[in-house]
Order: sequence, then structure tokens, then C-alpha cells
Amino acid sequence: MLFNGTENWSVDWDNPDTPYELDSHGLIAAPGETLETFAARIDELLRTRARFDLCTGDQAGTESLEDEIGFKVGAIEPIGAEIIAEAAEKTEKLFGFRADWVPAFFPTRGLGLLWGGCTVITDSGFPVFFLRRGFRSNPKWFIYRRDELLSHELCHAVRGCLEDEPYEEHFAYMTSDSTFRRWSGNCFRREWDAIIFLIPVVLLLLAQIVVYTGLLNLPIWPFWIIAFAFPAFLIARNIPERRTFFAARSKLEKAVFSNPDAALFRMTADEIRTLARTPDDQLETYLENKSAAELRWQILIHRFQHPQTETPHENSIPE
Repeated sequence: MLFNGTENWSVDWDNPDTPYELDSHGLIAAPGETLETFAARIDELLRTRARFDLCTGDQAGTESLEDEIGFKVGAIEPIGAEIIAEAAEKTEKLFGFRADWVPAFFPTRGLGLLWGGCTVITDSGFPVFFLRRGFRSNPKWFIYRRDELLSHELCHAVRGCLEDEPYEEHFAYMTSDSTFRRWSGNCFRREWDAIIFLIPVVLLLLAQIVVYTGLLNLPIWPFWIIAFAFPAFLIARNIPERRTFFAARSKLEKAVFSNPDAALFRMTADEIRTLARTPDDQLETYLENKSAAELRWQILIHRFQHPQTETPHENSIPE
């Protein structure tokens, strides 16, 4: 059971249901973790979380937060529980968790003209979320929605322990109300993807300016090819990954998972690909073997495969 005290957060590890409850809070087991290593990581994470309870917007709190994140944000205000609940509605429905442990703040110092919000990972690997101050009273700003930004970033915070890139943006963009964003979001997996995407577009614009101003007589068509080449690559990479995802989802539906997306959310890309290729007649054996071998799989199967069995005793969790 999670306990938020005045000085620290703690977990009742004597309760056999604790791993499942932690999972519902977005504190998921990492690949290869046993109950012992999972407990050690979560206890350390919650000790780190307790330090952020001191960051309440006064000067001392601001300095403490800036020491943690490594840059200036000015005065801060914690984001209220009612705003966090907006995102929790989305993440609970889609992925079966309400992450109430990620510290979230409105900074007074802006981080960019068109900046809406972001997650910052501290040196200790702990996620902290910042949201544009204008969202305190308005659920929408520019092209952004408050609940969508929060739920998107909470997905990143929760899946961070998986250290898994190929489907990271896919899951985060599943929280979007836009069909286009849900489809295209996973095209940009790394920061460099966006940068490389923009460079040819800028070159095309510069070439057109040079030609139309008469400075040089250059053929424009090579620049158009370059500008479209990388987007075509991103789309070509995204399509088979999406097909694999939906093939794996189909396998879990056949295995009577009540929320296959929530189960896939807790898997690595390699596991999703393996699941997608598993023959139907070997599916039950595959799931049983994974559950017997790893804590993370036992938790996701217990929570999302139906009909559910009774909660197993503590000694049945892989150590």
C-alpha cells in the first residue's frame, strides 16, 4: 500500500497484493527484475519523490528543485490533483494506471515561445513534469490540450524503466484525440528524427530564396527529393511497427486479455514482436513461460488477462 507521509513515501511489502497495486499507480516492474530488486528500486524512487514534496513554490523550494533538475525555472507552483486527474482518466482507461507519484509544476520562467510542457529526467533518473503556467486556468493553449500533454508525458515517465525506444512514442501518442497524431506520433522516436526532418525543409526554403532572388541558378527538384526522402523513411519505418503492434494485440485478444493495450504498454519491443509471431497453438505456453520466469509478466497477466485467478501468495511471485 502506498503511503504519502509528511516526510516520506513508503510501501507495505508484506502485502502480497503490493506489486499489483504499485503497477496500478504506474510503478511497473522493469525487465529482469525480481521482487527483491523491484522493491529496492521502488523504495529508492519514493525516497527521491519525498524530496520533491519540499518544492512548494517558496524560494527554498525553488532552489531545491533547480538543484535536482539542473536549470532555472523561477518560482514554481505544484500542479493540483484535479488537473492531474484529467490525465489519470486517460491513462487509466488506456493503460490501467494512475501515476500520482510524478511531481508536476507550473514554472514562472518559460522554457520556449511555443513550449507547452515537458518531462525532465534528473541525474538520478527521476522524472519531473513541467506545464506552461497558462494551463492553470485554461485546458487549452495554442495547439495543445492540458490533459493530452499530461497523459502523454506520464506515459513516458512510467515506461522509462523499460528503456525501450521503438514503441515509446506510439504509446504516448495513443492518448491523443487526433487520429493523425496517433498514427504519425511514433515516426519521431528520437530528438534527431525531428532535427533531420527539418534540415532538408530549411535547405529547400533557402534554395528557393536563392533562385527566386537571382543569386544563383540552381535546379530545385533535387532539394524537393531530399526534403521528401527522410519523411518517407520515417513513414516506411512506422508502418511495419504498427502492423506488428496490432498483430500482437490480436494475439492478446485471443488469449482473453481484457485490456491488451495495457499489457502491451508493459512489454518491450522485442517481446511485442515475438508475441506477434507466436503461433496461436503456442500462445498459452508462451504466456505461461513468461509469467513463470519474470515478475513483470506475472503482474501484467494477473491484472489484464481474464478470467482472473485469485491473487497468488507472495511466494508465487518470481524471485
